[in-house]
Amino acid sequence: MMLTCATWNVNSVRARLTHVLSWLRTDPVDVLCLQETKVTDDLFPSEPFRELGYTSTTNGQKTYNGVAVLCRTPLEDVSRGLPSGFLADQARLLSFRLAGIRFLNAYVPNGGDVSLPSFGNKLRWLDELLTLASSFSDPVVVLGDFNVAPGPDDTHSPLEQDGTVCYHPLERQRIKAFVDAGFSDSFRTFNPSGKAYTWWDYREGAFRRNMGMRLDLVLASRTAMPLFDSVETRIVTRTWEKPSDHVPVLFRLAPPGSQE
Repeated sequence: MMLTCATWNVNSVRARLTHVLSWLRTDPVDVLCLQETKVTDDLFPSEPFRELGYTSTTNGQKTYNGVAVLCRTPLEDVSRGLPSGFLADQARLLSFRLAGIRFLNAYVPNGGDVSLPSFGNKLRWLDELLTLASSFSDPVVVLGDFNVAPGPDDTHSPLEQDGTVCYHPLERQRIKAFVDAGFSDSFRTFNPSGKAYTWWDYREGAFRRNMGMRLDLVLASRTAMPLFDSVETRIVTRTWEKPSDHVPVLFRLAPPGSQE
């Protein structure tokens, strides 16, 4: 049995509801982790997803941030936010267990200009996310919008962008810290070389000019990576009218024990 999952920053689930529903009809994944839903839990559009067979689990807030999980089966051991309570006023994390795997659905702070205190908050948030991800005994998958391009093939102009937000050495060090702790960048495991992007700015014809960044990651622990079968992007969604500036990252993995 394979579990088909995806992560997608939809940049407002209500503004992009038609797109998400259309995509789920084309790519009917078992689990869809959403970021930047921009809606409080009570106003999340659960009913249209229920009609497609999905239960919604949310951690939202008005106008900003927000994460959600759409799943065909009930989630286990759900928690919201970082254990320390850091940036608790920002809805950025949903942790849950499914089919013997721990998932962390994360919307990492952008950080803004590297001179601002918010940039330091981003670095601390990533540090605490790694601490949390390393605390579980189950296979762990950390996925979502990390707002960091890990390497030069993950951004359009690495030399010019080096030292700027989303491609700063201190941010990249945090992604490397995940790798040093045993987490694999699963997309690069299956696609080790070549430019690859999941986000394109709305401005200056960035998508048409293919000036993007790979900010949406799926990091797999040592015991989770062997379960993976494939990881790929769905760039077609960026061609739709009034799209999200991010595209889905789709992956397939086998629950522990199902390969025996």
